[in-house]
Amino acid sequence: MTPDQIVAAVMALVAGTTNPTDFATIRAGGADARYPVTVEACPRPLPSGEIEGQTVICGRVEVPEVHGKDDSRRIELAFAVLKARTQSPAHDPVVYLHGGPGGGAVKDLWSIVVPIFDQFRGRRDLVTFDQRAAGISSDMVTCLDTLGANIVSLMAPGALPESTSEGDLVAQCLDEIKAKSGDITAYNTTQNAFDTQALMRALGYDEWNLYGISYGTQLALEVMRSAPEGTRSVVIDSVFPTDVKGYDENIKPLQESIQATLDQCAADTACAAAYPDLEGTLVRVADKLQASPIPAARGRAEITLKALIDLFDGRNSSGAWPQITAHVPLILTELDRGETTTWDMLTSGGTRKIPTSAERLTPVAGNLSPEQKALATVLLDHAGAQRTDDAAMAAVLSALSDSMQRSQSGASDLARRFDAEVTRSITATGSRQMMLDFVVAYAALATQAPTRQGLRDLVEPRLPASDLPQILAVIDLMTEPDIRAVYAAVSGEARNAFAGMVGFFDLMVIACQEQIPFNTIEGYAAYNATLKWPWLTLSNKADTTIYNICPLLPPAPRPEFLTPVSSDIPTMVVYGLNDTQTSSADARQAAETLSRSQVIEVPEAGHGSIIFSQCVKDIGMAFIERPEIAPDTACLATLKPKFVLPPG
Repeated sequence: MTPDQIVAAVMALVAGTTNPTDFATIRAGGADARYPVTVEACPRPLPSGEIEGQTVICGRVEVPEVHGKDDSRRIELAFAVLKARTQSPAHDPVVYLHGGPGGGAVKDLWSIVVPIFDQFRGRRDLVTFDQRAAGISSDMVTCLDTLGANIVSLMAPGALPESTSEGDLVAQCLDEIKAKSGDITAYNTTQNAFDTQALMRALGYDEWNLYGISYGTQLALEVMRSAPEGTRSVVIDSVFPTDVKGYDENIKPLQESIQATLDQCAADTACAAAYPDLEGTLVRVADKLQASPIPAARGRAEITLKALIDLFDGRNSSGAWPQITAHVPLILTELDRGETTTWDMLTSGGTRKIPTSAERLTPVAGNLSPEQKALATVLLDHAGAQRTDDAAMAAVLSALSDSMQRSQSGASDLARRFDAEVTRSITATGSRQMMLDFVVAYAALATQAPTRQGLRDLVEPRLPASDLPQILAVIDLMTEPDIRAVYAAVSGEARNAFAGMVGFFDLMVIACQEQIPFNTIEGYAAYNATLKWPWLTLSNKADTTIYNICPLLPPAPRPEFLTPVSSDIPTMVVYGLNDTQTSSADARQAAETLSRSQVIEVPEAGHGSIIFSQCVKDIGMAFIERPEIAPDTACLATLKPKFVLPPG
């Protein structure tokens, strides 16, 4: 942020006022009476520099559980709208469709949505929402009561002499989910597609552009098929087509990514000359590591075949060690000789080290005068310091935003005082059983309506009598905002504690109904029997969980959903060569039935190509600006790995 932007953000935060014209349609209850809109506080922390009510607004849109059914139960979808950073925005926003199914996006504005998509706000509003059975919108298919009742067993395995088995816990959770939802078969991608259109109309938009990643691509494709009106253009990045047996073929993307590395080396003149039989080297190394791993030594862990597979698989994530692909040929060549020099350098973070100013200038130092070198050093040092300052400024702005939000909510510090008092009281008992009982009861607040009596019912039977007068006095002093703050804190803690389990069930509710029996354990085994490198079944991709869990949730297949999507909506199909979650071949296949599609292959990108480079962001923006014209993709050539050659 520039100094002027920081000043403007700080003054807007401390003033605490909003322009009534900002998000006027949303504040008024939405643009479509069929889908009422309510405003609520955005999840914290907010992205740095965002002002709630001015640059960002959050809330819920009410939609039918079953679209087209007049007497359908109603459900709520959480959304966020981030305003364009221009006084003359385009009328058609970008809509980010998150992955999963069950991933969520609204709670991740600061960590995922804005870092990836903020650039699009130079011309357009940015909209995202938590799909049904996902994130904040997942309450109707979340088993928080069951999880809360088993919180001790989940958080501290072995703490209780008797606890619910994993199988029974899953069965109980699914029973609770089925009881909560009016029609559990309505939690599917087609209803999600109708939701997308309904939500955008409710927010007041006539046209929009979709950007889907992972499962979000499947949703985007289904929007194009089932609810296309209003969709101007589509980007599908890391594609999961509707007609692909993604669970049976879960290892396929990993195999493709390894093959792509071999092919890129073969197409590179220097790499091909230095490593003329790289595939043969890979096969020999795999055989050697499978028979006899390299022992732990050198302060390093054992190098197994699984570790080598994980090295390839790790490129799928943007948090992986940089330049893995560039070093793969040399690593394989050294491992074939029993050497580990490059492996050790890479896996110890050698490619992640930020070079000093002197190191950056070393390649050109001979061409610089002393004065030029000194000036360049000052500028590079300043850039490094500014990066640190910017991170600190962002943290302070976020803290100020959170503090102002608490003040404006009307809550005092009594919620935090209550938490401190009950924690002190129950801990001082020294009774393991009392603490366990209290934790279970405390977790149960996550699904209850906030009331003063609920807090009294929590503490009176469970805390020492000597502590009750002081704690009950705190409860009596609380205002309604204070009470809501206590329950919100409990709900947040519970959701964080159960995030893994909740996300798992959110995924299964949709995947089990749509993908089983389209995918089967027999199909999984049959596909794996065709692998070019059978040892890939050692990878983390060899996962049969869905086949074990889904029998507990009866399938609700829709044969028409499991067919290719045909559409003439302008579409950009994007895939990364390092993606080990979704298949490049499947992406190209999806494009075949999209008559106005453009296919973009991205080197050195894993799952969610846009995450890995500015190049993909720029191409995406250019496409959405003018979807009828092929964007300039010359920058993709700069992403190709620069393979490291053997010394000498």
